[in-house]
Amino acid sequence: MADNSFSDAVLATCLQNQVEHSILLNTAKEAAEQCVLGNKKFFSISLSIPKVDALAVLEQHSLKKSFEFYWEKPIDDFAIAAAGQLVRVQSTGDSRFKEASAKGKAILNEVHHFTNLNHSLAVVHLLGGFSFFDHNIGKHWKDFGAGSFTLPEWLIIRDGKFNILTLSFKLSKDDTAQSILEQLYDKLAMLDGICQASSYSIGPELDKHNVLNVPTQNSSEHERWINSVTKAKEKITEKEFSKIVVARELPIKLDKPVSDTHIINRLRHQYPDCYSFLIRQNANSSFIGCSPERLASFKGNFIFTEGLAGSTPRGKSASEDAKLEFNLLRCDKDIEEHNIVLNAIQENLTPFADSIEFPSKLGIKKLSNVQHLHTPIRARIKDGVSKTEVLKTLHPTPAVGGFPKEKAIPYITQFEDFDRGWYAGPIGWINAHGEGEFAVAIRSGLIKNEEVRFFAGCGIVEGSDPEKEWEETNLKFIPMLSALEYAGK
Repeated sequence: MADNSFSDAVLATCLQNQVEHSILLNTAKEAAEQCVLGNKKFFSISLSIPKVDALAVLEQHSLKKSFEFYWEKPIDDFAIAAAGQLVRVQSTGDSRFKEASAKGKAILNEVHHFTNLNHSLAVVHLLGGFSFFDHNIGKHWKDFGAGSFTLPEWLIIRDGKFNILTLSFKLSKDDTAQSILEQLYDKLAMLDGICQASSYSIGPELDKHNVLNVPTQNSSEHERWINSVTKAKEKITEKEFSKIVVARELPIKLDKPVSDTHIINRLRHQYPDCYSFLIRQNANSSFIGCSPERLASFKGNFIFTEGLAGSTPRGKSASEDAKLEFNLLRCDKDIEEHNIVLNAIQENLTPFADSIEFPSKLGIKKLSNVQHLHTPIRARIKDGVSKTEVLKTLHPTPAVGGFPKEKAIPYITQFEDFDRGWYAGPIGWINAHGEGEFAVAIRSGLIKNEEVRFFAGCGIVEGSDPEKEWEETNLKFIPMLSALEYAGK
């Protein structure tokens, strides 16, 4: 289709062109019957739609008091936008991953889903994530909990040139086939209104906020940081653990509200090889970020993950950039930190995998302002293994927690003066076919009304220099700070 904008009733036309009315009527009748029997509570349909910018659709969605979700990795030509809350499953405590999995599967089994599309993503999805710690009781994070996944009312996926809309709504025992179809067409009409680029409300030109800076070495925060890292190194010397990740929180008071979608738009263009994400639980809170680190992708019998630890800045010239890369690949401290991460991932995956594959030579992942040591990993999962159990075992990696995990994690709260909440936790999506993807929620921030809190951390090992680690966290704040400058409503 050459025209990328929608015309009147495009979505209804898409449905009519893809599904014969008699088949659709029979599907709706079956859904109504299953609802009466108590087997199904939701009706859902997936169809192919014309090309649309998923973030723009979400931005035009007017019900900002409800759940919203965005996920994009531009380099993969993949994006998800979703909104509306049909049902939300929440969990907390040591068994939160297992509990979330059981509740999620129960919800998915209650959906009467129909599609003619032969595509693994043309199916119902659950969207959300987990906090870093098993319990999440910090006052700033009360809207998120320790584990939360939502079945949205609508979801748009762009996978290359293929665009899928999945529309879902709650069934009533009074529903008939005709009433179900009426609801379906009403919801398609509503979505038509926010998918038509020609009718988009742009609003005034975005205000550019004043340039935002990180705290200086003369700040009290710097003093606290040096003290924390020094104490962490003492514990390493005492052999309590070999690595621990210490993070900082950067709270920013704003003179007016900011738009979370404006921030994401900036991030996705600046960092196309990262996961730009937005999770809005309600009118009060949005968790946003642009993470370079994948925790796990599930496709068929395979899980894809990566080791990402050890970093250095990008150079101002090609020569400087190459020299910094050369030095990073030979830096004992960074290689040690990376190997700790790599060995831990191998150890965690071994009980679940028939095979684990990764390159023998260290690689580099270059972002616009920083470059990391990087190793991609692929594992073939044994039959019958729970994907959620694998996720639980991988989280947190030494890149955001420490090593050994069981010894390092309990010390984190002693060295940090804030609640991590969902920072550095697993966030992402999973669907009824068992496919899913989760990123580590770093390079992230929490938006609450006219206040933003950004987070950044560093891996501390025996050879760490507190001043250099301070500068590294400042470097990691830059993506979010620069995006915030252009985020005025």
